[in-house]
Formats: sequence, structure tokens, C-alpha cells
Amino acid sequence: MPEHKKTSGYGHIDKGAAGRTIRTIKQFSMIDPGDSILISISGGPDSVFLTHMLCMLRDELELDLYGYSLDHSTRKGQSGRDLAFVRDLFSRLNIRLFSEKVDAAKWCIDNRLSFQAGARKIRKDRLQDISKKYSIDKIALGHNLDDNIETFLMRLIRGSGARGLSGIGPVNGKVIRPLINTSRKDIEDYLEKMSLPYCIDKSNLENKYFRNRIRNRLIPFIEDNFFKSFKVSIRRSMEIFRDEDTFLRKYSLDLLEKMASFHRSSDRENIIYLKIPIGPLASNPLAIRRRIINCALEKILGNLEDISFRNIEDILKLLDIETGESKWLSPIRTVVVLRINSFIHIVSIDFIHQLPDDIRSSILERINDAAAGRIRNVIKAGIETADIVVKIGGETQLTGFSMTVRSQLLDFAGDYMDSPVSKAFLDYGKILSPIGVRSWKEGDRFYPLGTDGSKKLQDFFTDSKVPVNKRKNIPVFRDREKIIWIGNMRIDNRVRITAKTSRILCLELFEK
Repeated sequence: MPEHKKTSGYGHIDKGAAGRTIRTIKQFSMIDPGDSILISISGGPDSVFLTHMLCMLRDELELDLYGYSLDHSTRKGQSGRDLAFVRDLFSRLNIRLFSEKVDAAKWCIDNRLSFQAGARKIRKDRLQDISKKYSIDKIALGHNLDDNIETFLMRLIRGSGARGLSGIGPVNGKVIRPLINTSRKDIEDYLEKMSLPYCIDKSNLENKYFRNRIRNRLIPFIEDNFFKSFKVSIRRSMEIFRDEDTFLRKYSLDLLEKMASFHRSSDRENIIYLKIPIGPLASNPLAIRRRIINCALEKILGNLEDISFRNIEDILKLLDIETGESKWLSPIRTVVVLRINSFIHIVSIDFIHQLPDDIRSSILERINDAAAGRIRNVIKAGIETADIVVKIGGETQLTGFSMTVRSQLLDFAGDYMDSPVSKAFLDYGKILSPIGVRSWKEGDRFYPLGTDGSKKLQDFFTDSKVPVNKRKNIPVFRDREKIIWIGNMRIDNRVRITAKTSRILCLELFEK
């Protein structure tokens, strides 16, 4: 396995896959000198090629490289062998690697996601968390030109607007895709020419997934029966769609921010509710109305992965009902959209308990079936308006405590018995989400780890010699029905780790 090599210049390579990748990096200003970059590495040809390309630029641009690899616990152990290959590769290239093993299939079932969507979310969340924790500037993904064309065809068949048909963006925030204009064949030819080994995921040859059928059946059929250079035309179309979408999205977002009112979560990180006046919304052409609703949902959800064209059309129908009439719908389980008088209200169900009482009451008055019960369960679950809701798989600012809590799900916790008091390892299967944080209250009772029964929190503080004036500064973590951790002090016996524990929640506190 060759070590990384210093190039004789940023733009020195000008042929084949390497040259095309360099030109893409320069065209979209993906990398600045001195950048730190986290590489998503699976061991497949794309991510191996990406890793070697960044190594070739490492000395010239003074890059600080890292890697992240996820073992999904799939393919009868093959994913574990892929991870071993990646560890060896990164050791040879002298790149720090973050890696972990996750039972992705079980996680997807628990979170009601398809395997592909769930695995993508696990990887995406971990990459973001690592980049944030270590202040890494960029996240490099290995999507290539063929991936982008497959995405275009998938969205075209399913029905998509200009945004979907613009394909996978070269740059999205700190995420960069240097291979987005480089074909899979050129990448594999380069690896073969340079004698660089990589792993082969045989599941890519199976046609049970929609993308694989596009890749293995539709694209070869078009190339054999129409014209082989059709990918060039599609790439040109995607560029046109991308330019138009960029303009229209900014235009629509500006309109939304001028006409709507917003409400943020208690930690100020998320928009959890917005209200759009129907008059200004309806005065726009249909195409812009669709985009405004898209922008609104994206602000609530963070992305539009689960939103369909039909969802947008159903929401727009709310504009046509009589003034004074109320109607609502739930396009996906985590969002409710209502028409109340002359406004469209969009609400995140997961955060509805944080809304002011008048807004929450107004929404609940107009909902009266199964979805209402789901919403009321969140509110009645014991997580109060004053609680700070902990983000699973990320960091949450604990306003009022001058602390931050980091949470992550683990399949094992190592020597957790010797962990510092700032860390809590809990049996995630015994926790009823969401998890809230607040100060202690009179009457609070929990089951301290190491004891047989329950104890008033006030007595626990007295026994632990915590001064009265310090007790309000200790965060109390609880799920929908019970206290689970007295921050920096003791976990609840009911969520302790046992031999039957399959998934562990790690909570770690930091001073601001």
C-alpha cells in the first residue's frame, strides 16, 4: 500500500480521474489551504480513491486529514472485514481514523426507517458530531458522477421538481464531494493502474434496491439502445437545474422570512413552529408557493428527505378552504400543518411541549383523532415546557446550568464502571424518549444506583452533603415517566446496564 505522496502543485495533475477531481475541487472552491477534512471511508473504490487524492494534496495544501468508518454489522461479517481493511489503509497513510460498529438493521427497525435511509442517517449524524467535536472544517464524501446520474433518474421516475433534478450538490455547508464530476469507471481504472486495492460490496450487484435496478438495468439499457454519451447530457441538465434552483430557493426563502413568524426551541438550535399569513402566500404564483412551503418544512425538519410532492400539494389545498374554517394534516409523523383562520401553522410534534401555552392549546383544540393522541402523549409524558430536550446523537446546551451534554448511542461501553461522574452509561431500552433536563423540585424521587429502594432527591442531596444553594445548579435528567440521572452524581437503578442490555446511551456533561 503506497504512502501518501506530495504533488508538485495543486493543479499539476490534469488527466483522467485525478485531473477531473482536482478541477472539481478548484471549480467549487471546496478546499482551502490549512483545512482539516474528515473523510467518510467505507473501503469501496470511491472512498479509497478519494482518500488517496486528498493524501496527494495533503502536503501541498497543508491539510489535516481524518477518517470515519462505520461497520453496519451486515453482509454476514463482510462489513467487519471492510473495516479491518480501512484501519490498515489509514494506518499506512498516517491518518487518524474514527470507527465504530453499529447494529444498523436493529437501529433502523427501532427508528422506523428503511435500512438504506437509516444507515445513511447514522453515518451522516456521526460525521457531523465528530466534525463538531474536533472542530474539523470539511466533511468529504465519495459520491461520484454515476451516483449523481442514478439519483437524477430515480427522482425523475418518482416525480421531482428542479431541486430534486439538480442532483447531489458538490458543496453543502461543510460537506464536499470532490468526485461528483468523476465517473465510476475512471475511478476504477485509476485504482487498477496504480495497483490500489479496495473492497467490493456485493450487495451493490443485487437488484432488490431501486438504485441498484437503475444502475444495473436501466442505465446499461439506455447506453445499449440509445446513445452511450447520455450521461454528459444529464450532467449538463443537472447543472442548469442547479443554477435555477439556487436562485428560486433563495428568492422563496427571502419571501418566507419576510412573511412568517418563527418560534425556536429552548436551546435556540431548532425552529419548532412557524406561522405563515395566507394572504401574502397566496398572492405568489403556484411555483413559488410550493417553494415557500418547501422552505418552511425544511426549517422545521432540517431536510426534505421524507417530504413528497403530494405532501406539498395537500398543504397548499389548505389555502382554499373558507376563512374561519380550521383544517389540519400530518404529512409525516413528526410534523403537523394547520389552517387556522388566515394563517398556516407548521409545528414540530417532538417539540410541541416547548411552545407557549396559548399556541399549544389553539393547536390541540383543532385536532381530535389518533394524531392528536400522539401529540398529547408528548405533552402529557412528563416533559414540561421548562425542560430542555436532549438531542440524541449530538450536543445540547443546558441553558441555566452553564453546561453542555453530549449524547451518543453505543453497542458496548467498554469499562463504563470506571467512568468519571461526568459520564452516565444507561440502558437505552429502558428509557422512554424524549429525555428532558430541569432543576430538582420538591417531591422528586428516584432509585439511586446501588440501593434497593427509592429516595427523595432532597434526602439524597442531604446525604451527599450538597449545599442547599447549590442544588438548583445540578441538572436532573428524566424520560417520560422517571428520573434517569442526577447529573455528575448518580444514575437511576431502573436504567442501569445489565447482561440483557443491547444498546447503551452515553450522556456526558461538560462545563461551558
